[in-house]
Amino acid sequence: MKETEILKIDSRGRIVIPRGMRKNLGLRENSHIMLISNPDENELRIIPLPFSEDNQTFVRIRIIIADEPGALGQVAKIFGEMGLSLLYGQEVVIKKGSEAEWTVISPFPDIPMDEFKHQLIERGGAKKVTIEIPPKP
Repeated sequence: MKETEILKIDSRGRIVIPRGMRKNLGLRENSHIMLISNPDENELRIIPLPFSEDNQTFVRIRIIIADEPGALGQVAKIFGEMGLSLLYGQEVVIKKGSEAEWTVISPFPDIPMDEFKHQLIERGGAKKVTIEIPPKP
């Protein structure tokens, strides 16, 4: 059953998710959510994440791959082998037949970042990997 509420944004850009909605979605203090903005559709989506560990860190990973069949699957296989969830992913062709970009939001890998990048490039065939770690609140 879908619920609809009209909310007001305060002067600091905050909203309050109504108690009933939080309860129905299993959200409580320190739960993680993902916010997705789509200006083309004038849409803002809030997606609850399936875990709420206080110390869970998420990373945004931008991976440049060849724009050819199987390239995305080859890089995605590395995530599967490492047991990493893909919370969000978006693929964009940069130059048809040459380069594409895959942006992923994922939990922080259990291995050092340099080793993770190396795996994506050497075994996954990525051309370039950029990892953004959000600042701690």
